Amino acid sequence: MSRWIKNFLIITSLLLVSCTGPVLPSSNSNLNPDIIQTQRTVEVRNSIGRVLEVIDAINLTLTEKRTRQAAVKVRSLLQGGHGSGTYMVAYDRRVVATAARVVRNESTMLIEGRDGEVVIGKVVYVDHMVDIAFMVVPEIETRTAIRYRPELKYDERLVGKNLTYTGFPSHHDLLTIRGYVSALEHGMIVSNMFAWFGSSGSGVFDQSGRYLGCVSGIDVGRFAGGVRIPLEEIVWVAPISQIDRELLKIRILTSDVPPREMKSIPGAPAPRRGGLRD
Repeated sequence: MSRWIKNFLIITSLLLVSCTGPVLPSSNSNLNPDIIQTQRTVEVRNSIGRVLEVIDAINLTLTEKRTRQAAVKVRSLLQGGHGSGTYMVAYDRRVVATAARVVRNESTMLIEGRDGEVVIGKVVYVDHMVDIAFMVVPEIETRTAIRYRPELKYDERLVGKNLTYTGFPSHHDLLTIRGYVSALEHGMIVSNMFAWFGSSGSGVFDQSGRYLGCVSGIDVGRFAGGVRIPLEEIVWVAPISQIDRELLKIRILTSDVPPREMKSIPGAPAPRRGGLRD
C-alpha cells in the first residue's frame, strides 16, 4: 500500500475521533479537564491502532495470507520443544513439510492447528543431509492447505529474490517474516531475515507462492576467545531443489493416512535419508 493511502487512513481516523462529542463528567463527577484530555488521547491512540491493524492486514501479500493459514506447529511425542511446518497438498495428498532436525529420528509427530486442534503426522520422508522432512496427515480442519509448488532452481537467479515465511519462533504465535536471498553456500540458501528457536521447519516461499524449502537454522558468529554469538538475521534455508523428489512422491503416494487420534506412542525410529524404514 502506498504511503499516501496510509496517511489518508490515519488522518481520517483522527478526524472521526475529533468529530465525536467530548467526554463530559456528570454533575457528581470529580473529573477535571486534565483527566478528560487523557481520555481523549487514549481514544485517539486506540482509533489509530485499529486503523493500523487494518493496514497490516492489507499489507500482507496473497502468498503471505495463504502461508499464515497453512502454518502449523510441530511437536515431538517423545521429546520437548517444538518446530514449525507448512500444511500443503502434494500429489493430491495432505502433507506437512518441516525440517529433518524437527522430526529427528521419530516416525510420528503431533501437528497443532488452531483452537487446540491436534492431529497425527506420519513421517514418510526425511533427508537429514538437506534438512527437510515430510509427513502425511489427515485433514486439519482449522488450517487451509497451500498447494505444493517447489522451486526447482538452485543458482544465482535466486539471489535477491524476496522471501516470506510464517512460523512459531520462541514463545510467539504465528509470526510472518519477510526477507530475501543473500547467497547460495554449501548446498543451502543463505537469507537475510529473522529466525529463532522454534522457527525451524517453517516453509519459505517466494512472493509467487513457490516453496523454496524450510528454515533450517540461524548463523553463528565466531569471535576472539572462542565466543560464539547467534546471528538471528542470517538464516539458512534448506532448499527443496536438493532432495530426491521422485522418492518423495513415491513415499507420499504409498503411505497410509494416519488416524486423527493416537492410541499408543510408537517407538520406531525414522529413516536416515529418504523415507521411513520398511
